[in-house]
Amino acid sequence: QRSLVALSLVLAMLKFRPAPIYILDEVDAALDLSHTQNIGHMIKKHFTTSQFIIVSLKEGMFNHANVLYRTKFCDGTSQVTRTTNKSS
Repeated sequence: QRSLVALSLVLAMLKFRPAPIYILDEVDAALDLSHTQNIGHMIKKHFTTSQFIIVSLKEGMFNHANVLYRTKFCDGTSQVTRTTNKSS
């Protein structure tokens, strides 16, 4: 619950003083799937004029992304693939 309150406070401050781009690193790590989906939906709905770079390991956050860059480490090299969400 503390993670959710802290993230809500940060997003409220970002809404008050908007910037063109934000970088968030695993902000959903301590959240369950439903809260992760809600945070992703809230970011997409309330921050339409900003870009977010979000590092996440949870599918709930991916569902609301316009573009995904997935990284995979295979045979000693990193591979990056770009995916566009058709429903966005």
